[in-house]
Amino acid sequence: MTRLLFAILLAATVRAAEPAVFALKTMTAQMKYDTTEMLVQPGQPVKITFENGDDLPHNVVFCKPGTDTAAMAMKQMEKPEEALKRNWLPDDPRIWAHSKMLNPHEKEVLSFSAPEKPGSYPYVCTFPGHALTMRGVLKVAPLGDTLHDLHFALYLGNWKELPDFSKLKPHREGKIEDNLLQVKLDDYKNEFGVVFTGKLVAPKKGSYRFYLSSDDGARILIDGKKIVEYDGIHPSGDIKEAGLTLEKGEHEFRLEYFQAGGQIELYAAWKAADTQITPLSKWLHPKWQGGAKKQKEFDPIPLVVKDETVMYRNFIQGAGNRGIGVGYPGGVNLAWSAESMNLALIWRGAFMDAARHWNSRGGGHEKPLGYDVLQPTGEVTPAFFVTEKPEAEWPKWGKVKRHEGFEWRGYSLDTKRSPTFRYAWQGAEVEESFQAVGDGNKPDGNAKLIRTVKVSGKLPANAWYRIGSGALEGKDGVFTLKGTPSCLISAAGAQIAGKNLVIPGRTGIMIITYQWAQ
Repeated sequence: MTRLLFAILLAATVRAAEPAVFALKTMTAQMKYDTTEMLVQPGQPVKITFENGDDLPHNVVFCKPGTDTAAMAMKQMEKPEEALKRNWLPDDPRIWAHSKMLNPHEKEVLSFSAPEKPGSYPYVCTFPGHALTMRGVLKVAPLGDTLHDLHFALYLGNWKELPDFSKLKPHREGKIEDNLLQVKLDDYKNEFGVVFTGKLVAPKKGSYRFYLSSDDGARILIDGKKIVEYDGIHPSGDIKEAGLTLEKGEHEFRLEYFQAGGQIELYAAWKAADTQITPLSKWLHPKWQGGAKKQKEFDPIPLVVKDETVMYRNFIQGAGNRGIGVGYPGGVNLAWSAESMNLALIWRGAFMDAARHWNSRGGGHEKPLGYDVLQPTGEVTPAFFVTEKPEAEWPKWGKVKRHEGFEWRGYSLDTKRSPTFRYAWQGAEVEESFQAVGDGNKPDGNAKLIRTVKVSGKLPANAWYRIGSGALEGKDGVFTLKGTPSCLISAAGAQIAGKNLVIPGRTGIMIITYQWAQ
């Protein structure tokens, strides 16, 4: 065995022996972990402090690569009594590590060895309905090789950009014993430059990426070719990166750096397709992406529903650009569309996170925080439609052409701030109100939403009111809308017409009940 190969294997062994330590927390009222990615080495000891800061129970379950974690968790609902005895931990051979089901504000420390086989190992909360959004991945990948035979040449001078060091005489030269790039080689604070030279070993032919940040200028050259550069006088705010193809074997590494004044910082790293980003410098940039990736688009602003109804008017995913979210006490929620004049979504658990729209000019559609999100009609569409064939395809909402015959009348609030929505259609006046029943925070809480539609005035002939769409079965006013989740829909006079669940349009009151299937 050559001395260089022995050094590579020894360095990899030493690094792998150090434990990987993570803090994993649940995000309050958001149905998410705060960490979506953890990076570890094959066989590395792992210690995770798992803390449930939410008001619902959560666990963390690690699975083998390729596991459909949402389907695995949902399968428990086929035999909920047995699953409840297991505390909602699936009986599945693909699970290789897990926590207990933590109650609100509990904590548990998990210790295990990472799998020896590199790959992406998903982790998920298996409490019913949580797996769709509460998930992450444990990435098992080795670190790459580090630098070998690293030397430095120190130069004195005052520059505004990298000089041609080949025309300058070094002030001092030497070897760096730990083979990590570092610029505190002497007591000089300003006006100096350093050229580092060493060797990198590519384990196989392939694509490699190099990363660089510095205060002040720097560049990386491989086999005499400039790969990435961050020249000039500046702070180390950004990480520059570039890629190239390397042949298997040893390559000449060169990094040139100069310091004008102020901070002295230098970060360099590299990675192959099947390795982690591996630092080549002693100083690590704050954004170097090592260890764990936190999930934090904005500081969360969860809208918590307590004793009275809470409303949220904004861009809601699945409800269009004029969505009106309504959170009822007890964890039952809906989104009503003021574009299609129709119920767009229902869901259980947590309500909405306002951070996207209340921070700066955050754009986009915000999705519900809770679980078991259901779009009864499968699309943003009006409920009323005139057709001789109710099995026909319903009209869809369009940005250019809006639904004809509809006029938005606004809404009013009762004493508990629950809304009644109003609109006109084809000369008739329509009012819609809702009542939440049961506990939407528990899978067995018998949560349901009762929808009352009052129609005043004459409706056109062949008018139909659609209350569901998809894979349907049932009769005598009680129907199952199959899906993930499934939903029971009941209404007097309802009938299946193709993929549509419809009620003949009439003046008076229609009462429709939506209940999540247990």
